[in-house]
Amino acid sequence: MQAQVPALDFEESGFRPAPRFRILRELGHKKIAMVGIVIITIFYLFGIFSPWLATHDPNQQQLVVEARYAGPSSDHWFGTDRAGRDLYSRIVYAARTTLLFTLVVIVTGSFLIGLSLGLIAGYRGGWIDTLIMRVGEVLSSIPTLFLIIAISAAFRTRISDFVFTLKEDTFLGDDARAIVPFLIIVLASLPFAWFGSARIVRSQVLAIREQEYVLAAETIGVSTARLLARHIFPGVLPIFLVGLSASMAGIAFLEVALSYLGLGVDPATQSFGTLIFEAGRVRTFQQFPHVLMFSGIPLSLFFFSWTLLGDALVDVVEPRTYRR
Repeated sequence: MQAQVPALDFEESGFRPAPRFRILRELGHKKIAMVGIVIITIFYLFGIFSPWLATHDPNQQQLVVEARYAGPSSDHWFGTDRAGRDLYSRIVYAARTTLLFTLVVIVTGSFLIGLSLGLIAGYRGGWIDTLIMRVGEVLSSIPTLFLIIAISAAFRTRISDFVFTLKEDTFLGDDARAIVPFLIIVLASLPFAWFGSARIVRSQVLAIREQEYVLAAETIGVSTARLLARHIFPGVLPIFLVGLSASMAGIAFLEVALSYLGLGVDPATQSFGTLIFEAGRVRTFQQFPHVLMFSGIPLSLFFFSWTLLGDALVDVVEPRTYRR
């Protein structure tokens, strides 16, 4: 004879559902996560307030021989580069380029496109799911470097004309030279960003849509938009944030790599890829190692911090770590 197990009353047992801000609270208890968050926050603050934190004009050259590759001093905290430009100011503005690139790609690619299409593909299924996934696979299979080269080669004349039009007929002026190449590498990076997010979201939606509370909402006639926003999206958000944190370093690396190869932002715009390329020559590295060191350390810490934060988020969001 089997013993009868009494029904568990949540109110009497003292059990409470997982609090809304449980992830944030548990992250606060993880030292590794906090180290990563602090470094990322400092990096982005330097990018946001770069015009005020920079001590010199990052493009101001000093033609005096003594000013080239000067070591750190009270006037130039990180020294100067081969053109006598203040290295600290160039690094601060390079952080702004990384900030803008990751922000634009994440907001447009991961949030607006990837999250939306992942929710629709996972919930609707059928031919809609197949179409979204196949299109994403085709686009993401095209190497970003090849896509940049193809766009530049096929539309070089039109891009130049477009830059000239923006420069002459809009308020952008000379900034058009920097904005247009920036938008091109953003456009080439979007397939990588949106498809990765859509695939993660879709896999979660496929599991959540069979839950009883979702079926009950469908039974009482809740609209699709409300069902996705109020019932499915909260369950998808934690794993989506984990995937987002894991891809942040890769998205930032795209801009750095393209700029290093000369296919990224305009050369007059500061970028870690350009700084590392200029500092990575054999003679420069042997005689003036501080140029590469001060350019590479902030970027390495930025990538490492997102890795730490991603690992911490996996530990927090993983169901086996849920505690009463």
